[in-house]
Amino acid sequence: MLFRRFYDENLAQASYMIACEKTRDAIVVDPNSDIAQYARAAGADRVKIAHVTETHIHADFVSGAHALAKAAGATLHLSGEGGKEWGYTTAALKGARALRDGTRIDVGRVRVRVAHTPGHTPEHLAFFVTDLERGEDPVGVLTGDFVFVGDVGRPDLLELAVGAKGTMESSARELFRSLERISAEPDHLQIWPGHGAGSACGKSLGSMPQSTLGYEKLFNWAFGDMDEKEFIARVLDDQPAPPRYFAVMKRMNRRGAERTTSPEPSYGGMPELVTALENGTIVVDTRPAAKFAAGHAPGTLNIPLGKSFLNWSGALVPEDRDFHVITEAESDDAVKQMLGDLCKVGLTRVRSVFQADVLHEWNSRHGELERVAQLDAPELNKRSGKNGLQVVDVRSPEEWSHGHMPGAIHIPLAQLPERVGELDASAPIVLHCKGGGRSSIATSFLQSRGLSDVSNLAGGFDAWVAQGFKVDAGKTGPPSGAVKVSKSRRSSSRRKSAPSPRARRKS
Repeated sequence: MLFRRFYDENLAQASYMIACEKTRDAIVVDPNSDIAQYARAAGADRVKIAHVTETHIHADFVSGAHALAKAAGATLHLSGEGGKEWGYTTAALKGARALRDGTRIDVGRVRVRVAHTPGHTPEHLAFFVTDLERGEDPVGVLTGDFVFVGDVGRPDLLELAVGAKGTMESSARELFRSLERISAEPDHLQIWPGHGAGSACGKSLGSMPQSTLGYEKLFNWAFGDMDEKEFIARVLDDQPAPPRYFAVMKRMNRRGAERTTSPEPSYGGMPELVTALENGTIVVDTRPAAKFAAGHAPGTLNIPLGKSFLNWSGALVPEDRDFHVITEAESDDAVKQMLGDLCKVGLTRVRSVFQADVLHEWNSRHGELERVAQLDAPELNKRSGKNGLQVVDVRSPEEWSHGHMPGAIHIPLAQLPERVGELDASAPIVLHCKGGGRSSIATSFLQSRGLSDVSNLAGGFDAWVAQGFKVDAGKTGPPSGAVKVSKSRRSSSRRKSAPSPRARRKS
């Protein structure tokens, strides 16, 4: 059996190609829209992509399943679970093989057994992989967004991202049962997850590329000794705010995403930049935060090019509007790579690309560039509570609950576009995150919306704590829809599945 893992750092997303060494047939699982990478890998391994599938309807990137199957002439397999309301549309399933619990996909001497594992989404599947040349037992399982290293897939996205009210608790209940089911599998089973650290599909994903079921039973909180009610409370507690592009991806992938094509770079100059800003068109400056803070064209939004670029672009840039990009990229290939990456989250409407040296011309023709004021922790401590100062914490709910500044307003960065109206535009605002990265983006967002008296806390919450200033702990209230259950409440008996290594070690 040949095994390849593809990992997209910008999406924190893993896809896989598994092939039979005898027949040279391969199956690709969870491809993203960059389908050329799988064709290149198949060519390098001298295998043919005969099957394409995915674990579920993805919400965080454009699926490449339909496009890859069509390009490779492969059989497309999609989940037939989930029902008409939340499963794939009839159009998406047309021409595809519908997979059910217990279905098998034979890839030469490699067998893929399908298991319905609802919870993260109603139609979610896991794929147990057996190398028949070595034995009848599975060697590993492709868990998608079901089981991660150190965490499990969040069950609240259907409600928070898609608007299916009242589904998060029932989804959490299904997730609990799916975990009971997989707990009965052998401990040696390798876990090949669909995401790593940095993904918003869970709250505490590990960075390790894979694990084993036995190890996860020992150290993954979701396999711990708790009853269903406590599990529901804990899995729904402190989940990160989903970026708004998740809803768009869910709709697109549910009906079967077509192949996305990256637009050719169209370079603009000073006249185009001035026109764009005068018309209120979004202009994303992709330079590092420090350079943006030192000087930028007024009205531009700073999302630095890096690992979080796609996540925050999808959260802050509407997919149905034209936008422009300022970049320090020195080659057409680098610009094309950036535009191709934006396509992975559905952002295809880039109308102009401006080289960063356009800002020198702006400075000479249109006056001084705008700056981002930086405030240090001692100065913020002196100013707290004075002149109506608003301190806005843009960190995740989990970070907030572990400690926050007294009197701060909690608005996670992903929610800022919808909640900016909660702030008093006439009063000064200081934004902070853990170290200053996310709050730099948030500060630029408010500036681009016309708020002038905004500052970024240099060094973030870490700098505040390092100075020994006061910190409040706990929540201001339970998250919407969460179940309040005391953490001291424990089940009198473990789950009815096979006991975990931890339980056996204690006995």
